[in-house]
Amino acid sequence: MKRSIILIFSILFLTLIFGYAILYEGKLEVLASKWSHWTRNSESLPFSPYKIRREDSAMLRFEEANRVVFRDNHLFWRGNGAIALPELTISGKLVRLIVSSGGIGYSNQVKAYVSGANEHTFKLGEVKVDGGNVIDVPVIESSLWSNTPIAYYGNELEPFSGTIEQKFPSGQIIEETPYLSGQIHGQVIRYEERGIPIFSKDYDHGKKNGTHIYWYPTPIDPDNYVPEARQDGELIPTLWLKIRNDAKEKFGKEFGKHESNKWVVDKYKLAGGSFQVKLLEHWLDNKKHGLFEGFDEIGNKTFKDDYDKGLRIKHKTFDKTKG
Repeated sequence: MKRSIILIFSILFLTLIFGYAILYEGKLEVLASKWSHWTRNSESLPFSPYKIRREDSAMLRFEEANRVVFRDNHLFWRGNGAIALPELTISGKLVRLIVSSGGIGYSNQVKAYVSGANEHTFKLGEVKVDGGNVIDVPVIESSLWSNTPIAYYGNELEPFSGTIEQKFPSGQIIEETPYLSGQIHGQVIRYEERGIPIFSKDYDHGKKNGTHIYWYPTPIDPDNYVPEARQDGELIPTLWLKIRNDAKEKFGKEFGKHESNKWVVDKYKLAGGSFQVKLLEHWLDNKKHGLFEGFDEIGNKTFKDDYDKGLRIKHKTFDKTKG
């Protein structure tokens, strides 16, 4: 049985290799480009742009949320006030436009088009007007409709998937923000210049969803740390300084960049070091939902709130001067 399974997988693998060789003449870069295009909207497939692409924030741009724009081309008068709202599928694709307000004074020369994100993928038909009121706007070519601004990179026409980085001159990342199909999706993390995390925020397709944590950027050594002596005999007073000294030796000229700082923070946490939580939040579908707690720099709780889908249902403050 085991031999049969191995044989089947071997045949499949060889078939894929043979197919690749025929289709792309063995050119790995062609296959990589195709795969990147096929998986650009996936958060789970291996080697998708969402998982592996990282770009600098300088080239990131945003296009506005979609809306229908009416333009009356009559020479002497122009109507105004028409509003058309989208009816969407579960996946967010435009099905049809519903005229919620016909406006007034429109001629038979009025045109309609979709503006905003990915506007080139929409095409609207001839606008029907009756008595100066817009009554119908047919959809000829449809696409995904966005109710929020969408991120693009450089001159690319497809919404951006991947991670956007902002960096200090040292090379340390200031903030890394993951995008999927042009919307923030995943964990946004901001750092101070030594690589200590300042906050971590969970997003789901552009919405705050999950846990948001803010920290004080002050290292807290474990109670059992015993100062060690350097080669010159001077004591290293804190675990944080000891690990940073180790990083200087390990990374040399690369010390101070994101990789070396991440090594320091990870090793510090493994050795029992920590960073005090400043604020803990929970969100659901862009609304405060669940526990919100605040703390001072030594861990005293300052407040505690409970929310239910945006509505605060409990609130308590703490006076640290009282036992």
